[in-house]
Amino acid sequence: MTAAKIAVIPLLSVLVACGGGGGESETDDGSTSGSSSATGSSSAPTSSSGEVETGDAPAPACEPGEGGGALEWSQSAAMLPGFVPWLAAGPDDSVAIAGGTAAGDAVVELRDAAGAVVWTDVYAGAHGLDDVALDVAVDPEGFVHVLVREVILSVQAEAMGTYDARLVVLRYAPDGAKAWRWEHERPPVEPWGSYEPQGKLAADGSTITMVEWAFDQPVSHVRLDRFGNVKAETTLAAPETLDYRVRVDVGADGSTAIAARAEVPDRLWIGRFDSSGAPLWSVDLESEDKPGSVFAADDGAAFLTASFDADPGLGFSVRKFAGDGAIAWTQPLALESQDDMAFGGAVRCDGALVLAGGADKPPQPDNEWGQRRDLWVGLLGPTARCCGASSTSSACRSAGATATPRRSPAAARWSSAAASSARTAAPTSRGWAACRAAERRDMYKGMPARACP
Repeated sequence: MTAAKIAVIPLLSVLVACGGGGGESETDDGSTSGSSSATGSSSAPTSSSGEVETGDAPAPACEPGEGGGALEWSQSAAMLPGFVPWLAAGPDDSVAIAGGTAAGDAVVELRDAAGAVVWTDVYAGAHGLDDVALDVAVDPEGFVHVLVREVILSVQAEAMGTYDARLVVLRYAPDGAKAWRWEHERPPVEPWGSYEPQGKLAADGSTITMVEWAFDQPVSHVRLDRFGNVKAETTLAAPETLDYRVRVDVGADGSTAIAARAEVPDRLWIGRFDSSGAPLWSVDLESEDKPGSVFAADDGAAFLTASFDADPGLGFSVRKFAGDGAIAWTQPLALESQDDMAFGGAVRCDGALVLAGGADKPPQPDNEWGQRRDLWVGLLGPTARCCGASSTSSACRSAGATATPRRSPAAARWSSAAASSARTAAPTSRGWAACRAAERRDMYKGMPARACP
């Protein structure tokens, strides 16, 4: 089994460093052909008999075992450079973290295997307005890449305003020296208009891939070389009427998975694209579910978390789609519905999925009038549907896997929940305050309200 070390910042991000070789990982090759129709969309896959395949093979048994899940190190809010929800694994078990400072600047920091600071950089932007890191990626050589939303215009009137921003990629050498800055250019917004892009980033050594999207705007897929030159740029074939809660994940090779609510007709849509941005497959799910998170896996596969209320008894679950878009399996999690919150996660080198999120707790005897949210972390095998979680540490072992994985599945699966009050945790409360501020700004712009945790 490939050794792996896991670091978690509550509710937002997870990284997995596959051990031995200091950050070496196995990535998608993007060669799997899709099963989508000529329009790039398909309904739920069907069997030869015409019945819808639901992937309901018997779930493997979970038995108590001795697995991972031991905490190696942690950093409190006072030891972090700001609100840093983004993580990326680097060589020699290093970790890059990125986010924003209280002053409205982007920040990136590299930590070594013991959690000690190697270097830190604060980026104030070319225009001196609010800037924040949206993602971070480390290539096999240790170069750190940070995706920043840089505000170039912010004018607020009594009831309306004009807001414009660009996505910027920063590249740092392993020692923290700045290599280059690249900006994704686009036309400025019209007066009283708004453009607030989101983005994801990946780097495999030769190519840096950026995916950019915004409400009511197409999804762009941009590939840069290691010197910051554009190799290719394309618009992904996603529905034009996506909800503002778009979930995106980019594999290390640049292949992309997207999930969101789509309109006309109203449905849950998930799509998979290869490293060049060409569609592999897409599936429409006729339900009222909202996507929690989506993760790109090997060979064109994808994981999706959602409540899946259309299927009785599933509750909040993880569903795996195979490389042709067929539903491989669906695994319920021991959590209340979290369909308005994005879970952090990562696909491990052996295909296992690591998830981190929040488990809401009802008022407790020592907190009668409040609501508590505990950190929940779990590991699901690449071919098995496992495991649940509880408020205390537990472990389980998968057995009876229904398919042969590319690598041997991990012998142990674990999940745990660590008590972490959302009212007192500084990183979470700061993130909530920032979300509420953005919510008020959206109201002035006439945009749909966002869901704050």
